[in-house]
Amino acid sequence: MREARQMRWMGGGARGASTGPGVAAPGALRHHDVEVEGARAHMLEAGAGAPIVLLASPLVCTRTYLPLVHLLARQARVIAVDLPGAGRSSRLAAPWTFERYGRWTRRFLDRLTLDSITLVGHSNSGAIALLAAAGAPGPIARLVLADTVGARRARSVPRVLLARGLDALLEPLLSLRAAPHFLGNLLRHPAAMLAHIRAGSLAEVLDRAPEVEVPTLLAWGRHDRTMPLDGAERLRRALPSAAVVVGPGRHDWMLTHRAAFARALLEFIA
Repeated sequence: MREARQMRWMGGGARGASTGPGVAAPGALRHHDVEVEGARAHMLEAGAGAPIVLLASPLVCTRTYLPLVHLLARQARVIAVDLPGAGRSSRLAAPWTFERYGRWTRRFLDRLTLDSITLVGHSNSGAIALLAAAGAPGPIARLVLADTVGARRARSVPRVLLARGLDALLEPLLSLRAAPHFLGNLLRHPAAMLAHIRAGSLAEVLDRAPEVEVPTLLAWGRHDRTMPLDGAERLRRALPSAAVVVGPGRHDWMLTHRAAFARALLEFIA
């Protein structure tokens, strides 16, 4: 497989709707529940065309990603998923490991009966997406990892929480919008949330990265302190076929600068 080993830097531009492909007017969202291996997942769908499956970070929920979903749905079929133990999906009797989430995600994608899926993961769900694609990717044709956990050089819960707090303070509008989703998860899925906070701080996925054979885009915020940019470079070296795009913003640049992220994603899958 041809290697893609470049790093591309994107300009700052304006936030949100004013760069890249414009924001679509909110179209009809289609809501579905799918049960896989005894765990129910809530998903929302918009648009038509090439399928993009977005795994919402389990620290928030699919509603956090709605502006990005509407934007991508102008040119693709977008399915955003609340993983079990998050959002409107089923509660878990006990927290899952990232490995178990990866196995569940493979089964979930098989249930969708779609071909040539672009699988997108962000933060904690980035590690899950990588594990889902490792080994036997099935219908996954491309992988997009946005500021994923699992490749940080210094891994400790206090260090990551401090950095995450700083990123949140410097992303105030998003933090205000996402706060109810985060708090809702704490109330509905407390054990899973605490496990995700710990796992996201301590996870290591570099040893599984060589098993990912599909083309991969590492989409990183230039000023991410939670998962600094050098993590993207470590993943790039470990993945067989990977490119890096560096966008404006921080850990959640795919949401705070969604037009720039959408442009990079759509160029990758074109």
